[in-house]
Amino acid sequence: MFESILGFVKWFVQTYGLLGTFVISLLESFIFPVPTATIIAPITVLGIDPFIITVTAASGSIIGALIGYTLGVYLGRPVAERLFRKYIPKTERWFKKWGAWAVLIAAFSPIPFKVFTWTAGIFRLDIKKFILACVIGRTAQFAIAAYVGAYFGPSVISYLNGF
Repeated sequence: MFESILGFVKWFVQTYGLLGTFVISLLESFIFPVPTATIIAPITVLGIDPFIITVTAASGSIIGALIGYTLGVYLGRPVAERLFRKYIPKTERWFKKWGAWAVLIAAFSPIPFKVFTWTAGIFRLDIKKFILACVIGRTAQFAIAAYVGAYFGPSVISYLNGF
């Protein structure tokens, strides 16, 4: 199984390079279901510079987050009203209380970030706070994944190849 994951990542990097990583990061921030961090560590194992991959993925993710925010502003409330009417008042109170902190935690963790980008737009979180939370959280998450992959990945691969 591990070899198939590494094979996919190798194919992906050879086929799409950094542009593909940028696009996946962008889409993952507002619609795509595959977390970007799951491809970052394996990409750095293949020799892509961790700093370059961090900047590429974070840039795509932040632009995608702004798209999600914008979609939340213009489309989110009517959709949320139709699908989640009874949860909106509680969610709005919670989001107004935690706002940028919630975005920061989602940006740094495996929580589905796209939910928070849309929600930030729906409830009109201050755009400067939103961007700051996204920059800090996404850059930190992707940097950790990239540097862990770069420094520990080769030894993990050697170990797993022994099985």
